[in-house]
Amino acid sequence: MSTYALGIMVSVDGLYAVLLERTDEETVVQFRLSTAQMNSGGDDLPFDDAGDMVPGMEEESDDVNIQFGDDGGGGDDMFMGSEFDEIDGGDGDDFGGGDEGTGTWNFQADLDNILEKCAERGYEDPEIAFCTTTDEIDDVELRLPPDESAEEEAEEGEQGLPLPAAESTLLGMLEDQYEGKVEEGRVGFVPMHRTGDGRQRVLALIARPGGPVLSTLSAMQEQTLARSPRARLLDAEVSLYLGLARSILQLPPGTPEKTILVRSGPEDTLVLFIEGNTLRQSEHLPEITSDDSAETICSRVLLLQDEYGMGEVQHLMLMAEDDEEVLADAFKSYFGGANLRLLRAHLPGGKETDTDAYAAATGAALRLLDDPEHAPFFQPVNLLAKEYTASSFRLPVGWSVPALLLLLALTTLGFVYYFFVNASAINERRAELRTLEREVEQVDQQALQRRIDSLQAAAAQYAEGNEVMGRLLRGSNKWSDGLATVTGRINNIQGLSIDQWSPEGETEVTVTGRSTTRSNVVDLAQQLDGEIRELTFTETRDVSLYDFQLTVPLDTTKPAAIEYWREQEKERLAAANDTAPSPATAEATPAPKGASPKADAEPPASDTSVAAASVASTPEDSNAESESAGSGWTLVVASLAESAAAEEVAQRFRARLDSDEHPVQIRSTQNGRYRVGVGQFSSAEAARSGLRDMNGVLPEEAWLLRLSERNTQGSTVEAASPASSTRSLSGRSG
Repeated sequence: MSTYALGIMVSVDGLYAVLLERTDEETVVQFRLSTAQMNSGGDDLPFDDAGDMVPGMEEESDDVNIQFGDDGGGGDDMFMGSEFDEIDGGDGDDFGGGDEGTGTWNFQADLDNILEKCAERGYEDPEIAFCTTTDEIDDVELRLPPDESAEEEAEEGEQGLPLPAAESTLLGMLEDQYEGKVEEGRVGFVPMHRTGDGRQRVLALIARPGGPVLSTLSAMQEQTLARSPRARLLDAEVSLYLGLARSILQLPPGTPEKTILVRSGPEDTLVLFIEGNTLRQSEHLPEITSDDSAETICSRVLLLQDEYGMGEVQHLMLMAEDDEEVLADAFKSYFGGANLRLLRAHLPGGKETDTDAYAAATGAALRLLDDPEHAPFFQPVNLLAKEYTASSFRLPVGWSVPALLLLLALTTLGFVYYFFVNASAINERRAELRTLEREVEQVDQQALQRRIDSLQAAAAQYAEGNEVMGRLLRGSNKWSDGLATVTGRINNIQGLSIDQWSPEGETEVTVTGRSTTRSNVVDLAQQLDGEIRELTFTETRDVSLYDFQLTVPLDTTKPAAIEYWREQEKERLAAANDTAPSPATAEATPAPKGASPKADAEPPASDTSVAAASVASTPEDSNAESESAGSGWTLVVASLAESAAAEEVAQRFRARLDSDEHPVQIRSTQNGRYRVGVGQFSSAEAARSGLRDMNGVLPEEAWLLRLSERNTQGSTVEAASPASSTRSLSGRSG
């Protein structure tokens, strides 16, 4: 339990708060505070004396009389007296808690001020116990049927008799007898003495829906940046004063002594009839207030005593707002044999209070303190709904701050996760790069240079082949052909001119022009197999002109040069697969005079070398090679820039291979490199077969090279030069 607690009495005229602190020796009151005290200075004038007045204003004299009504009238005969009487007779309920027609009172600002006062005194965020007036509580007396009553009456304890039935049973009975709305968790039960016929009774205390306490706590919970107060319970005056009476009298259980507790306030009067430690009857008298005379209050209590058959009373407890001593003297005269006690005198710091609301606030705070002199005697009544009860786990801020912190933590974890994921990916890429670095270090530089030379030679052949194709197709496509045809026909017809020539799709063009006669347009359309789409007559300076628009089809047949080149290439590819003379015959054939070295194509060991050579060759070279039977193939295992290195590689392969079956020769190229070739084969297929047979002996980068009959005798044996092929085609096409 907390060592300090705040009790608040929610009265009609404001809040009355008492802060109690329990020490090792006793429970003491730290301070009392009411909203009436905090708002007492709110209606003062902005200046209290003449010195505070605005400069230039003169103070009025004190002999000014203001009179309402007739001159001879008395002070009580006021003009429009009924209206002023209505104002004076009002209850002054500025807090909205009195009339049912007004809205529910929200005392959030007053509660914040009280909590600030507590924090200033060093008691931050105390536990709060509320007590509400009897006007906010409905009470219903439940009588259990005889069959549900116990055969033997239960023994009375410090809290009186126990409940005769379970709360679920009592709630079911309450729904049948109570017409109002019962909110969950807002009902309290106080056991009562049996009736004359032996039926057990229970007083049900029902909090009305809403109310100022719930309205205030709900509004404070909706504030996201501030935490709600630590509200623990909401008690009613009946159960609270019953517990205070038990704690003050501390009668032994089962005693027949009877007690009457009277609380007289400015709004109503509450009377409790207690037998032993158990409630016998409670009576709420809104028509009797502390403004009534003591005799009136005493006579009404005597009538209720006779009505309920209380008999002789041993204890009498009083709590009055005004003239408490006078009321006590009156009760002593009527109840001479009763032991009279003033309730406030037995509460912590009660003698210093002058308002009965502070007594209720003190009793509510005592319920939260683990005080053995008071806590065991209170009835366990809590009319505060669970959703408004503060949890034991408290944060120093509102719920939005932890939510934002949680979101920030999740975001941070997300970024950390992505950091490690990216770091792992970077490490994997670095491992791959290190593997590639090791592979690059292990690569044979000579083999790599051979592949580079092969690719460069192939690229040169493809580029020169494209250049040859461009020269073949120059002036022979369908667009240039169509333009030449149209202009030729127009030149044959007098009086025609062309203004525009534009393509119309892939097979037609649109010709726009002008003619001096109509028949010329018709003749042009007939010669071109065109279609007249538009013919417009205009006359300019007595000259007739015809604007026309024709659609002319294009000749999409391929040029004869292309067809001729394709036929020659087919023959050349067929001749490449024919059987050629043996290598010895090829070597014995002398190279023709004036034959200059050509740039070789060095593709890798595949059919790419054949395709590249075929692209760069010309029809004349193809005919020459098809007619000669001395061409062959060899396997290039190295391409080096120095002859000594090439000779070293050749000696190494001569030691590995049979020189008779696979002779190893060094061949120089036009660009100054030296190729080491192994064997001579009659066809490309035979060369590929030899490459497969010598797998593991020859390097993986070995590739095929075609040898021509003209070059087998000298030191350079190369493929056909693209330049000579170009000259042959150009000469023939010219």
